[in-house]
Amino acid sequence: MVEKCYNCAVLGNPISHSLSPVLHNAAYKALGLNNWHYSKEKVSEEDLKDFIANLDDSWKGLSLTMPLKKTIMSLGVACDYWSKTLGVANTAVFSKKPCLENPETIELCNTDVNGIVVALIHSLKSQILNAKSAVIIGSGNTASSAMAALIEIAQGSKLSKVSVIARLQSDGKTVKGVSRFNDLVDKYKLDFPNSRRIESSNLNFKDKRDYEPVCGIEFPTIDPEFMKISQDIEKCDKSHILESISSMDAIEAIVNADIVISTVPAHVADGLALALCEYCQEKSIKHLGALLDVVYDPRPSQMLKVWRKYGIGIGGEEMLLYQALDQVKLMTFDYRYASDDSCINKHQSDKAPDYDYIRSCMEKALQEAL
Repeated sequence: MVEKCYNCAVLGNPISHSLSPVLHNAAYKALGLNNWHYSKEKVSEEDLKDFIANLDDSWKGLSLTMPLKKTIMSLGVACDYWSKTLGVANTAVFSKKPCLENPETIELCNTDVNGIVVALIHSLKSQILNAKSAVIIGSGNTASSAMAALIEIAQGSKLSKVSVIARLQSDGKTVKGVSRFNDLVDKYKLDFPNSRRIESSNLNFKDKRDYEPVCGIEFPTIDPEFMKISQDIEKCDKSHILESISSMDAIEAIVNADIVISTVPAHVADGLALALCEYCQEKSIKHLGALLDVVYDPRPSQMLKVWRKYGIGIGGEEMLLYQALDQVKLMTFDYRYASDDSCINKHQSDKAPDYDYIRSCMEKALQEAL
């Protein structure tokens, strides 16, 4: 009897750079799931519905990346707190044959949030308990997951202040994402009344009525002549960079933060990196906090190149690793624990998998691919 094969994939546009297949296929090998295969498929927002409609019952799950994390929400059912709350999912699990007429067969989850939390804990260890301030660079879907991760981190740390550095709204005054992030903090407190809200502990009742735990800082513009950054940022002419930057608020917030999470696409933060490099030299900065840059192509980013001279720099591959491990657990769970002998690798169902071993196999494969 020929063993049935099962499929999963990461979807997005662009997708050629994705290292998700490296991680998932390494996990399948470690689990002994030799009849499982994970690929990458270029799929646009317009094509997502048709793509899923044409999948057969060999498909068990999908990973979603840009620009599909919101688009997928109308095609399935959110099944964890953060996918429901954020309206963003990076994981789709097929409990039965994919069928758009019955969205309940497509279970949606968000593993990005936990991926960020675990990446930070893994790198900072006990230091994370003393983190008091954080900065998020960007205001898109990944920034929302970063804010959710900080809310969770705040439950076990001293985190009391979050700033978001992003473009201005069309009104030219308010920063994108700030209102959404503050609503997120309030909703979490409403959903979990005993949770710790991100806010300064010394605020009196009157102040708290108008207090917003997340404040906004405009993403600074930099004179175009300084944006021609070479491969080696140290070789750039930075003599007038701080004079050309539109606002120093962003740089100062970054320098003073215990945790910084950059969620912007590749090269968007290159100008910030250039200004940060010059600022640290001019002000004789000796130490920075921790930076998680979700970008892993190019690796390292310009921001990480600068940051690692002064503090803990965490590449996007760390977040990618931990969110992928959660995806593997979700996508293969029904198969590994099923009672039907026709679809079970029985030696894997006898005991809980050693996820530390699986993670190490995934990490090794990722390092070899980078």
